[in-house]
Amino acid sequence: MTSWNKLIRFFIWLCIYTQLLFSQQDFSLGEFTLVKIIDGDTFRFEELDKSARLLGIDTEETIKDADAELKSNDLRKNWLDYYYSVKDSSGKPVKIESPFGYDTWQWTKSVFKDVVKIRLEIDEPKRMIDIYGRYLVYVIAVRSDGSEFNYNIECVKQGYSPYFSKYGYSKRFHQQFRDAQNYARENKLGIWSGKENCYPDYEERISWWDERAEQIKYYEENYSGKGNYFSMLIPEDYDNLSKMTGDTVIIFGNVAKVFNTKQPWIARLEAGDKRSFDLVFFEKDNHILSSTGIDSPKDYYFYAKGKLTEYKGRPQIIIEDPSQIWR
Repeated sequence: MTSWNKLIRFFIWLCIYTQLLFSQQDFSLGEFTLVKIIDGDTFRFEELDKSARLLGIDTEETIKDADAELKSNDLRKNWLDYYYSVKDSSGKPVKIESPFGYDTWQWTKSVFKDVVKIRLEIDEPKRMIDIYGRYLVYVIAVRSDGSEFNYNIECVKQGYSPYFSKYGYSKRFHQQFRDAQNYARENKLGIWSGKENCYPDYEERISWWDERAEQIKYYEENYSGKGNYFSMLIPEDYDNLSKMTGDTVIIFGNVAKVFNTKQPWIARLEAGDKRSFDLVFFEKDNHILSSTGIDSPKDYYFYAKGKLTEYKGRPQIIIEDPSQIWR
């Protein structure tokens, strides 16, 4: 990322944060111009330098080539066989391009044909950007007749996405998302119809996501804001780590990457755009990494405790005992 782009992003963030700071319960970022629907849950807006990732939903991946419709139709022919052949190599539900992902993309574009105004809203000021640098938003759409709707919730209600809780429950619309998902299930819409060429394991996905969401909820209710606890889901927590070098800290997060081809082994937690935190395992302690299960492909959250040090500008904890890691 160039220095100029960093400056633009900082200015956008500062404007958003200042607006929220002085409006307290006003979660609106303002009105924005939709320039591209990348897929069912990722949009581009003229006034934002990065794409916007829509909160509470996780629509299926779609082929986006010029011949996307043709390729999607080819996928329909042996969809389930193809899906399970890919999943066999993974211990968790996989995200791959699907025929229903294409259908959702087309449905989303049709939804916004009658929309004349869009307001973007956030869930909470401390989490406005994800680890990929995308803005996390709800899209409130206003139709030509003046009525408005929350697209994120409507997407779940019409069965184009489950309620996505992998990174935590919605702070503002949790019950509305639950109700929308129940409505889609009861009416057998979209992914719940049994007729679509979609991912066949949504019950497994939701169980996995909700377990992670419960871990986040427990952390927030019991440890958030306490002096030596730091969540890698909150950019501000990561930034505040610099003040704790040399002290004992407790880190809440999950492993994004494992480096085990040379010593020492590294389990890396990602905390945002080019922000990461390392758990370091020297050779005599390599066994701790697998014995604690933090490198599990389902990447649940955990706590890691130790003296905070720094190596090449990256904060880290050296793990020498299994008791330093727990769930």
